[in-house]
Amino acid sequence: MTAGVRFELLGPMRAYRGDERLGTGTPQQQAMLAVLLLRSGHGAGLGELLDALWGEEPPHAAVTTLRTYAWRWRKVLAEPGVLVSVGDGYRLVLEKPCLDVQEAEELAARAAVERGAGRREAAAKLLREALGLWQGEPLAALPGPYAERQRSRLEELRLRLLEDRLELDIEAGCEAAAVPDLRLLTSEHPLRERPVALLMRALCRTGRQADALNLFRTARQGLISEIGLEPGPELLSLHQRILSGDQELAGAEDGSRRGGAVALSGGPAPAGAAAAAAVAEGGGGPEPEPEAPPVPAQTPSAPGDFTGRAALVRRLAEALTPAGDSGPALALISGMGGVGKTALALHTADRVRDGFPDGQLYADLRGTDAHDPCDPGHVLVGFLAALGVTADALPADVEGRAALFRSMTAGRRMLVVLDNARDAAQVRPLLPGPGRCAVLVTSRPRLAGLPARHQADLDVFELPEALELFGRVIGRDRLDAEPETARELVATCGFLPLAVRIVAARLAARPSWTVALLTARLADERRRLNELRVGDLAIAPVFELGYRQLSAEQARAFRVLACLDGPGIGLTSAAAALGADEFHVEEVLESLVDVAMLESPTPGRYRFHDLLRTFGRQCAGAGAGAGAGAGADVGVGVDRAELAGALDGLLDHLLATACAAFRHAVPGDLVAGALGPLRARPLSFAGLEPARTWALTESETALALAAQIAACARPGHPAWRGRLRAAIDLLIALSPFHQDTRYGQLAPTGLLLAEAAARHGDRKAEGRARFLCGTIALKDTRLAEAETEARLAVLACREAGDTVVLRQALNDLGLVAQFLRRFDEAIACFDEAIALARELDHRSGEYATTVNAALARVRSGRAHEAVPACEAVLPGLREMDDRHGICYALYVLGLALHATGRYEEAIARYGDCLAVAGPAGIRQRVAHARYRMADTLRAVGRHAEAQEQAEAALSLCRDLGSDRDSGHALVVLGRTLAERGRAEEARSRLLSASALFAKLGLPDVADVEELLAALPA
Repeated sequence: MTAGVRFELLGPMRAYRGDERLGTGTPQQQAMLAVLLLRSGHGAGLGELLDALWGEEPPHAAVTTLRTYAWRWRKVLAEPGVLVSVGDGYRLVLEKPCLDVQEAEELAARAAVERGAGRREAAAKLLREALGLWQGEPLAALPGPYAERQRSRLEELRLRLLEDRLELDIEAGCEAAAVPDLRLLTSEHPLRERPVALLMRALCRTGRQADALNLFRTARQGLISEIGLEPGPELLSLHQRILSGDQELAGAEDGSRRGGAVALSGGPAPAGAAAAAAVAEGGGGPEPEPEAPPVPAQTPSAPGDFTGRAALVRRLAEALTPAGDSGPALALISGMGGVGKTALALHTADRVRDGFPDGQLYADLRGTDAHDPCDPGHVLVGFLAALGVTADALPADVEGRAALFRSMTAGRRMLVVLDNARDAAQVRPLLPGPGRCAVLVTSRPRLAGLPARHQADLDVFELPEALELFGRVIGRDRLDAEPETARELVATCGFLPLAVRIVAARLAARPSWTVALLTARLADERRRLNELRVGDLAIAPVFELGYRQLSAEQARAFRVLACLDGPGIGLTSAAAALGADEFHVEEVLESLVDVAMLESPTPGRYRFHDLLRTFGRQCAGAGAGAGAGAGADVGVGVDRAELAGALDGLLDHLLATACAAFRHAVPGDLVAGALGPLRARPLSFAGLEPARTWALTESETALALAAQIAACARPGHPAWRGRLRAAIDLLIALSPFHQDTRYGQLAPTGLLLAEAAARHGDRKAEGRARFLCGTIALKDTRLAEAETEARLAVLACREAGDTVVLRQALNDLGLVAQFLRRFDEAIACFDEAIALARELDHRSGEYATTVNAALARVRSGRAHEAVPACEAVLPGLREMDDRHGICYALYVLGLALHATGRYEEAIARYGDCLAVAGPAGIRQRVAHARYRMADTLRAVGRHAEAQEQAEAALSLCRDLGSDRDSGHALVVLGRTLAERGRAEEARSRLLSASALFAKLGLPDVADVEELLAALPA
């Protein structure tokens, strides 16, 4: 160790050995050592040093430059073992105290203890000594983001020390001398409320109440115009006291008032409390009565516009109600950054304050500071000082201080608020002793292992809560003027309370801005986080605190998954994207959930809050750095190769598994073999139902991935061409599950893929995408669009020689023609598709299209040809266990039998169809069979049964959202009611059917009009 070396950072950086001043090199070289000096003996990794000196874009030679600086500093320090290598970084090993920053913090801590013990003169002297260490701007001229952050921190420390010293001057009767310094301080920092309050008090004590009131008006106007907020409760209360002529403000105060807290790097100093006066020894008079113990009141004021959370506040208040003498009542609040944990804790503390007459203690544990969380021992110094313990009576170690704290709180009714805890180990020494105390703890992660009565997992606002807070800040009139846009704005904020407060404060400070204007500014995701800042409120730094706590592996998972589109992702898909073992990935993702950087709405599924995803993408786009140190580095990004690997891994997994699911949905269909190539091992399914469940669960991820690939695909790049084809095949593989997936999103995604394929000039991919678009439009009964897309698909597939998909496209084109009653054209398309199926030896395709052709023959009056066709394919379908195909063949056979007058046989075949479709969950075919059975029952005079079946079918069709099928069910129901003599009810049903067919552009409208005309007037 080197002796006698000391450093100064509270001004220009200087180094001394004894009286000799040492050379410190260039500003950047100084900045490197400043990082190590301010880490109090802890090491800094290479990634952290790169970020500290250069931020997001270090030069190519940055690592070499750092190594050079380290070599130079070793020469300056001149002794081995001082600047040592740790991992890929460095650590300083110096005797203490060797740094003026540490000396200032120690003096501040001692001043807090002296003040807490009632020795104000000694405290003021220590504060003057600490302030005398500043020799200008801290770390003057040192470059880099780390130096900038430290300059801000040290300036904040200086201001708080100066405020404390000025407050002590006022309390000592030197208010006139304090006024000039306070005037300067309030002019330099007009948004700081404490100096304003101190100056108002000093002015009152010098008889200048009018000046104090004028100062309040000026300060209030500044706060409202700059950040859109009213002054805090302390300033408002002081203003009211002056207005009411409070005489205590005119003279010396009794000193029992709370002093200002001093923020130290090692932990928060306590608010001051009156110490017991020393009992005079000797004398002949009676002994003075012992003074009551101090009653600290450290909890900051709760936000005046606290909004919502009413039920949660009640539960927390109940949990904090002491129930006996076994130990403190403990309640925990956890949640992501910006969700309002501190506001909720302070509001709850204010609500239960009267239940704790022995006082309240408060500490910000700085758990989100990855490098410098509060030491529980330092926090205990503050707590014990507030309880009247003098500096010379403090135990030396944490265990001793914790034991003394428990002893001093035993049997008392006190509330302890521990804000921003890192983990349970940081909290345990700060728990009070047995009695009727209560403890309220906030943290980002859940704190396991603490005996909590209630654990509140705080979520974002509901829409009404977000709008309430928004309206309180901007004014109800402005909210009412743009209600829909306001809803959109708070939704863009992800309903995160801090984000809502920020946008509201920005609007309050800018009366000429509309809600729509700010909403438009936030619409661009790339600038959203930059827009979410006002005054000292900002979202990005809140997220950055959590991000810097992550290990390199956690940070990589956070960045990579943030780059994938979609609101959520399953565990197996995440493992595929990250290219790692599922069990290991689960540990990483659950650890991200634990620190509130990721959410897990259900077991095995994960999602980001929208703003955290945006932050993760900004981290990913920061550019690849040299590697993370002990924790995550904001400057370390995701390079293109890593992101491409994540896309490919996820796409390969989803495509392979979707093809496995497809084989269960459509057994024997050659399309499954034509999709791919498949490069991943798929999940296996025991049957159709688990395959359907997987498709429902993962369709959201698949659709988002396909849309992302369509948007990002760059023409001329073979890798992107392959991804584009795979994305199209993925959606084709999911298409049999259209009733179970998010089918409404398939249409726009399919169109994006088709357009991207056209830009690439890839006719095979375009043909498949057009086929997908046509299939979607057909199932949605958008017949004109379906015909256009199917014809484009047929052309592209013929040109590309994609026979498997060509057969499918011809089948779809035949279905469109059939719906439009162009039966000869439909049969021609079906016959060509059947011929291609036979050429491909595609039995399931041949059977399905044969049934389609049979249906066209039924519709064209050739039902006698359809009966043998359906009967011929049923054995093959049963052999393949193709339940979709079996149901369809039985359904069309029923139609053919009905058309040939074989009603009882038709009813039996519909019954057979229901017996297969019901257990298999093929709900649309159940609806078809029910309304067609109803029509046959009507034809044989079984009207009650017909009505029952038709009504059941109509209900199911509406549940499925199928307008065409609803129209057919309404027609059958209308005819049945008409034959039962209920003409008006029949007319109502038929009119509804006519409206649906007209909306869809179907020719069935004419049939319904004939039925309506036949009804009695």
